[in-house]
Formats: sequence, C-alpha cells, structure tokens
Amino acid sequence: MKINRYGQAEALSKSDFQTVLAAIANPTHRLIFAMCWYTCERPITILRLRVDQVYSDAARQLPLSVLVLPSSSRKDRVTRECPVSVALRQELKAYTPPPDGFLFPGAGAEGHLSFSAYYKALARTYASLGLRGYSTYSTRRGSITELARAGLSTRVIQQVSGHRSLQSLQRYIEVDPRVTVRAIALL
Repeated sequence: MKINRYGQAEALSKSDFQTVLAAIANPTHRLIFAMCWYTCERPITILRLRVDQVYSDAARQLPLSVLVLPSSSRKDRVTRECPVSVALRQELKAYTPPPDGFLFPGAGAEGHLSFSAYYKALARTYASLGLRGYSTYSTRRGSITELARAGLSTRVIQQVSGHRSLQSLQRYIEVDPRVTVRAIALL
C-alpha cells in the first residue's frame, strides 16, 4: 500500500474507479482520470496531450477513434496508439476542450495542467471517499489488473498498456490473495 509517497499504489477495482469518477466534479480532472483508466496510461502522458491529438473537431467535440500518444510525452519515449473505447468516447464528448493547444491547459499562458495540481485534486477526492493507499497510478494499476482478471494474456495487456517488457508489466498486476489461497488448495 502506498503511504506518504512510499510503496506501490493500490489498484482500483472497476467499481472503485466508477465511484471515484462519479465523485470528481471538475470536468478536467474527471477526463484525465477517465483517460488514465481507459488507456492504461501514465497521468503525465495524458496531461501532455494536445487537442488535435484527441479530437478530429474540437468545436463539435468529436474525438478521434485512435489516440496517438507521442514518444515525447511517454516515459519510455515510444509512440503508442490506443483505440478509443465507447466509454472513453462518451467522456470525451462530454468534455469541452479548448480550441487548440494543450487539452488540459495550465494556469500559465503556455503550459499544460501540472501533475501536482492533478495529484492534489485526486488526493482530495480519494480522501473524501475514505480511500487510502491510492494515487495517480491507481488507475493504471487498476485497469491493467482488471484486464488480467478478465483472462487476457499478458502479451495482449502489454500491447494495450504500452509496456516494453513483460517484467515491468507484471509489477502492475495485483494478485488477489484469495486467488492465491485457491491456487494453493489445488495442489
């Protein structure tokens, strides 16, 4: 459990994700949170997206069918494509993007919303819901864990999440202790 910035973030379950999503009143923070879940991506990559990388027509709120997450905004410096799910498409249509520039503009004239501002807003939401040990990475860990629990192969999950190695991907998959007990019982 992540406590005081130490340890690994708890993975959100799908129901916890939906609870937190419903509790986020700010449309910007809500979309960032949803995009992190539905793309299995890091928050900083989402924060760095530009309007034209997400919408074919921002004025009419028409999202692209595939997001291209550029190498310059990703930790591993590899561009990845991510299909837009029906649920993410709904979130994108509900958001009013700026006409151009960063999808999530910051307080300054030029930059995007800071990671710190998003982190603080999300931490307040988790606290208001009584959720401890969760962080900005809980969406990434949770969505990847949900895919694993749905029975998808780690190779498919690796393709979805953009991890370069299976070893780094496996750190994100949370193992349910009850499943471990059932596994031992099979022996």
